[in-house]
Amino acid sequence: MELSEEQQSFLRDNATQIPDLIDLTRQCFDRKDLDGRSKEGRAVRKFLADNAIEYQTTNRPPAEAIEFTPEQVEFILDQAKDGLSSLHIARIVFPDRQVRPLSAEQRAVLAEIRNVNPDIMPSQDSGALNTYIPPKATSRIIKKINDATGVGLEESKINRQKQICVEKLMVNLSNSRFLKIINNYLNEEDRVLFEHEFIRLTWDKPDLTADEINLYLNTCKEVINLEVISTHLNKLNDMFDVADEQAEMSIRLAEIIKAKSSEYHQCETRIENLTKKLQGDRGERMKKMHKENASFLSIVQLFQEEEERKTMIRIAEMQKEVVKEEAERLEGMAEWKARVLGIGQQDVL
Repeated sequence: MELSEEQQSFLRDNATQIPDLIDLTRQCFDRKDLDGRSKEGRAVRKFLADNAIEYQTTNRPPAEAIEFTPEQVEFILDQAKDGLSSLHIARIVFPDRQVRPLSAEQRAVLAEIRNVNPDIMPSQDSGALNTYIPPKATSRIIKKINDATGVGLEESKINRQKQICVEKLMVNLSNSRFLKIINNYLNEEDRVLFEHEFIRLTWDKPDLTADEINLYLNTCKEVINLEVISTHLNKLNDMFDVADEQAEMSIRLAEIIKAKSSEYHQCETRIENLTKKLQGDRGERMKKMHKENASFLSIVQLFQEEEERKTMIRIAEMQKEVVKEEAERLEGMAEWKARVLGIGQQDVL
């Protein structure tokens, strides 16, 4: 916008007394709602720059990046494990600063916590390292699938069917029973194994019912139990080897090992039974479903894939061409025309 002569004169006379651009703009236009980003503010700024008149803005220099020492990082993670939020930790780490929510100090602390738990959100970071946070981003879900199964999915290349699987897994990882079970595991290795087993068993089955999901959760729990029992057996066997010369201790350990071995086999049996039930029930349901709508569903799914869609269009065009050629051939047949007109050989003679 163009400044009037009166406004230009006002700026020349008052720019040195009112160096702040916002105040100068508001007084020049007699409007209190203006600032340096408005068209009026930009016009004032241009005039001052063209006339080499200095002015001040509210722009602040960028804050220096916050870097923590190894000791501070260790302190931050220890406090996060104890349940402190990133805001409280930042206030402890920076006692001489006024740390506000979402300040640079809090964001720096939160970044260190996210190096351990990437799915944590600022509103959920109390006990960030102890509580499992279900991922909400498609890229995070795909990474978890790749980590658990090694299938090598790429977000930019997954088809519609895989996309449905990813979306359904995102829902399943927020299942209340899944969260309850995984947060009960205090050992990080057990927690990771439970998550990986659940993802491995369910990610490519978007049709699972609520009962089937519960059975898969039970199966994953049994897998963890099996690993825990196996660890106990290994320790007991080591103790048995050491206590070889102590008869009474050897007998006690042999009884415990026998009981643990029995527990191990029972756990294996439960996993086997759960797997058979899941495969049988789902297999029957899938067989019935495929029988009812396999043909139509397959066509729809194929049509959703670009390459298959192009193939189907080419086939349709070829069929259309064949029909056209056949129609032209029939149309040129004298015998067919005579038959349609009701003229037989005898009539012609």
